[in-house]
Amino acid sequence: MATGQRAGSASASEGVARFELAPPRRFMLPAILLLLSEQPGYGYGLVPRLAEFRFGHVDRPAVYRSLAQLEQDGLVQVSADDRHPGQARRVYSVTPLGERVLRVWMGVIREEHAHLGEVIRRYQATATIDAVLSEVEGRSAPELDLGWSPVSTTSVWRRRLMPLEHDGDEMISRLPESEEDPESLVPGRSVAHEPSRLASASPVMKRFVLDPERSAVLIDARSTVGPICFGSTGVTGSLYAALGDGGVSTETPPSGWLSIDMTGLSSGNKLYDAELHRRINSRRYPSAKVELKECTPSAPGWRYRLRGELTFHGITRRTEGTVQLEAASDDRIVISGEQVFDIRDFALPSPTMLMLRIFPDVRVRLYAEAELSGDD
Repeated sequence: MATGQRAGSASASEGVARFELAPPRRFMLPAILLLLSEQPGYGYGLVPRLAEFRFGHVDRPAVYRSLAQLEQDGLVQVSADDRHPGQARRVYSVTPLGERVLRVWMGVIREEHAHLGEVIRRYQATATIDAVLSEVEGRSAPELDLGWSPVSTTSVWRRRLMPLEHDGDEMISRLPESEEDPESLVPGRSVAHEPSRLASASPVMKRFVLDPERSAVLIDARSTVGPICFGSTGVTGSLYAALGDGGVSTETPPSGWLSIDMTGLSSGNKLYDAELHRRINSRRYPSAKVELKECTPSAPGWRYRLRGELTFHGITRRTEGTVQLEAASDDRIVISGEQVFDIRDFALPSPTMLMLRIFPDVRVRLYAEAELSGDD
């Protein structure tokens, strides 16, 4: 069951929420004016059309009450349709005054949209896993700035992506370990401990399993029409690690893997999604897999340098990057991090559709929670 479904099904008596989880319902009148400006129609015919706006439950009595109010205010007018036998039907249309009022109403709705956008941006800025899951489930482009230059960063990031087989000119050098890490992690809760302060006692390795309902991957792409974000909650995997002093101990090297369901990637735009899945051939390659090979402390705040192998689109590459691994409790680890990849390194040309072109460097963001396995 999805996170949203769990929250929606919970009752107030359980202490989860004391308000009804529903979209705004304040736009019945302007919505009716908008529909009638598109095409005059019958009252009962407006019910299914209003449902397309998804701002709450719409029933026929409420629609007729709104029409009566609009008619009384002179914003709609009624004419008789006697083309059918029996009682003449009432056809509603917008008056010139209604058109002017609709224009004013649209200004109000734009202002409301801006305020709601600010709420979304502030929520995304919390950088919690729930905020990320909301972004994935909403199937919409991120409200926050992607945080990268429109100039391709591929020339920098290719130095961090290494082929499995090193032969001649295909060798890609790594940045020196002392060089400042350009990856910017999503801000998380700061912790006072540092990896160097791990407990001296011999750590005990435990198996942690990713919680698919609390894990997500987002792929931010730049295009000629603006940012496009593809998201998926189909993330599974496990991590063998020992905890120590609020983080993951590297005294005994952690190991693990994760798998991403590529068939579940979606941006909310059917055209973009169809082109994406055609390009990555998600039927033939339904998943991408990452295998962890090395894990070393990188910086204060439980940041670690990971090295491993990424298999995507039938091609395996060695890769490395920085993530944050924090022990939320004795039985739960929170993982967050990001990396930029050049899709051409996986034999994927930059998708192009009509006037739309997607640039080859994409940012991959991972947010996951792993629970202690009960099998151990």
